[in-house]
Amino acid sequence: MRNIISSLFVVALFLILVTGNIGGCGDVGQKCNFDLNIFYNGPSMELQSSQWDCKRGGETVFTMGLFGDFTGVRSDIGDFIFNQDQCGRIDFETLEGTGMLTKIEGNVFSQGGVTIGNLAFDQVSDDFGDISVACDLVQF
Repeated sequence: MRNIISSLFVVALFLILVTGNIGGCGDVGQKCNFDLNIFYNGPSMELQSSQWDCKRGGETVFTMGLFGDFTGVRSDIGDFIFNQDQCGRIDFETLEGTGMLTKIEGNVFSQGGVTIGNLAFDQVSDDFGDISVACDLVQF
């Protein structure tokens, strides 16, 4: 009987860990409620419909576009590819270097027929430096 209870405990623990990570991103046991899709500026660079104007201390540091095909473009580092393997974090890579955007938060919503968006994150990169920015959505 003791072996059966031990076996059931192991199976139950495994199921909790697996089902807690179904979202495709997140730490073990943490369900991901972060939807990066809301921050996309179109399905691809060719179909870009908006961009993010990212500021620090009220001054624009760079503009950025994130796209559904996991590519992006920034005015300071150029084209990049990215992936999301954790909630609130993406890893990016350019020809010049790599880095990650962490603590991603914000929202995009429509109000009175106008789309409003804000996005904030910390960039961590040996190649491009560490910086925190707040971005506003700019529709084309």
